[in-house]
Formats: sequence, C-alpha cells, structure tokens
Amino acid sequence: MKFKDIPKFTSRGSYRVNIDLSGIECNISRYTKRYDLLLNPDFQRGHVWTEEQQTKFLEFLLSGGYSGKDIYFNCPGWMEDSKQMVLIDGLQRVTAALKFVDNKIHVYGALYKEYNRIPDDVGFIFHINNLSTRIEELNWYIQLNEGGIVHSKTEIERVRQLVVIEQEKEDVNSNSKS
Repeated sequence: MKFKDIPKFTSRGSYRVNIDLSGIECNISRYTKRYDLLLNPDFQRGHVWTEEQQTKFLEFLLSGGYSGKDIYFNCPGWMEDSKQMVLIDGLQRVTAALKFVDNKIHVYGALYKEYNRIPDDVGFIFHINNLSTRIEELNWYIQLNEGGIVHSKTEIERVRQLVVIEQEKEDVNSNSKS
C-alpha cells in the first residue's frame, strides 16, 4: 500500500476563529440568527454528558487543558449564499460551556459570574466547513467520532491508584534521604 492510496480525511474547513469563553454565547446566538444554526441535528447522540462530566470538562478547560477545544460546524455556501449551519462535532463541550456562562454549573465551587476574569485563551476554536451535501456532513461526523472510546470511571480510578502508589514511593524515598 502506498501512502497516497490512503483515503484522505475530510478537511476541517478553511475558516476558523478563536472564541473565548465569554464570547461563546454571543457567537452561538449570532450563528443561530444568521445561519439558523442546528446545534443538535439528528445524527448527534443528544445531550449525554452528566453535570459531573460537564463540570470535569470545564475544570479541565479552566486549568489550561488544550485538547478538545476544536469545535466543528458545517455551513454550505459559507460567507456566500449560506444555508443552514450544523454543529458536526462538539455538542457536549458547547453545551457545558453555555451552561457555565449561564451560571447553571459550578466549576471549582464557583459560578461563572463569581470569577473576576477568565483569561482569553480559555475557550474554543470554531472551525467552519462548507461541505455541500448531507452525505458529506454525515461522513465527516463518522470520521470525527468513530475512533475514540471514552474511559470508564473504573479505568480512571485504576490510574488514580497508580498515582497514589507512585506518591507513596516518592514519600518513602524522600523520608529515607532525610
């Protein structure tokens, strides 16, 4: 097999913009008014994150986490004779962020309004593609989502226990050097 024969992944679109957390509500509202944004199309799995999962993601984001910041939309004819915009990937993350800025979720024990200022680099990168058919949208969704498997709580707890074991080893080493 030659590298050139490998099927190519769908482009993420030619337009992208950084959206800080304080601007997410405004941008989603603007896309809804201008492009009739469909946040939860029929191919999405719906709102499946629990409030705990939403909070964990927001804690990750506020702590400087950088993976998962890419959100993918499609809008045929983007910047021209645009049709309806569709959220392809990122529903759970966008929903969590919207709930936080609407003061419906506590993150690190505080509501959004209780933070004096959240840095501008805490947010998302919105990618907007201009695929022309629903089939292209559906295939892009599949490409973006079929490879990952979410870790179970048991798997995460197993790794937390490894951290405890390593910490205990470090403590023993530190005490023996003292």
